[in-house]
Amino acid sequence: MRKMISDSQIREVAVGDVAGKRIVLRVDLNVPLDENGVADGNSLRLSAARATIEKLQDMKARIVVLAHRGDPNGIDLNMSLQPIVRSMMQKMKSGPCLWQSFAPLEEIHARTMSLATSDVLFVENIRFFVGETKNDEEFSRELATLGDVFVNDAFGVCHREHASVVGIAKHLPSFAGPTILKETGALNRVVDNPARPFVAIAGGAKIHTKLSALLALLRGADEVFVGGALAAAFFKAKKMRIGVSQVELDDEKLAEILLKNSSLHLPEDVVVKNSSGETRLSSPDDIRSDEAIVDIGRNAIAAIATSARAAKTVVWNGPVGVIEETESRVGTDAVAHLLAEIGRGPAFVLAGGGETVDVIESLKLSDFYDHVSVGGGAMLEYIGGGKLPGLVALRNVE
Repeated sequence: MRKMISDSQIREVAVGDVAGKRIVLRVDLNVPLDENGVADGNSLRLSAARATIEKLQDMKARIVVLAHRGDPNGIDLNMSLQPIVRSMMQKMKSGPCLWQSFAPLEEIHARTMSLATSDVLFVENIRFFVGETKNDEEFSRELATLGDVFVNDAFGVCHREHASVVGIAKHLPSFAGPTILKETGALNRVVDNPARPFVAIAGGAKIHTKLSALLALLRGADEVFVGGALAAAFFKAKKMRIGVSQVELDDEKLAEILLKNSSLHLPEDVVVKNSSGETRLSSPDDIRSDEAIVDIGRNAIAAIATSARAAKTVVWNGPVGVIEETESRVGTDAVAHLLAEIGRGPAFVLAGGGETVDVIESLKLSDFYDHVSVGGGAMLEYIGGGKLPGLVALRNVE
């Protein structure tokens, strides 16, 4: 496995770079809302963004915050950032926090010119602008007029070639924020000569969405345990019965190729559910025609535990069961607690991915891990050896 970028290749923002200047700060505020339409202000993503904003306030900057929520098709107020920003504002310690509703960039620019030292202006969902996801050159140039310096602290979107991630960096002095430096530092411990034994746990729905990362882990890790829908694809590739478990043809073909890796471990047992909603523990070769795989079994959990407790590096991405159903997330919760138990100890324990982070946060276990990545897709791209456009843009600045 190969390190993609080092701390010395991207510039960290310093007091002299920002004091008194307008800082265009790209952060990741893309978090879910609860049933009451409220965001968790203590979530990892919002906490990371808040810490960076407060650091820039202490550095006497004038801060213009850009972020997105979801993938709106133009202006969609159901995707407004306002409820998330409201949660952010309630947690901010100092300095005026201002809201900017959607408006032409010229109007937003005029408002940025009146910001005082340590003021923070949150701008409405940047993806409401059609030029954002297209990385439109003219839009990027106009976006750059909102500040004097660009700071990218949104690791979670660094795999996207968007205007507020890549395009703006061509027109302003550009720096990495502390979240990006923390993420790359942690991930480099996995991709660059990891301490061994190195154990990986991979779950989730589809192989093709994380193929490069899976290939990298199978090449670099000593043992790779799979669960969730990934396991069903491997069972089907081995011509085993998987009942009504859903597997795409492309995933089955990929699984046939990946099965050749000696480091791969499939679950020794699984939990299955039938059409009546009844669950039972089953061996992989005893799944009935009306049953679907919904979790890993106790022997599979025990195998992961044995290897993880002996490891020096552990990486986890993706739930190993259906986490939306209480009876089908036992294995995932067990993995979460297991890694929390060994985290902060002799082994370096890293977890990431949207659903994985949701589980860890719901169980309030984040503080027990060495690192929980807020990246998701960016984390997988990085581990898989891909060049993240957002990082390349920072690395290539003069």
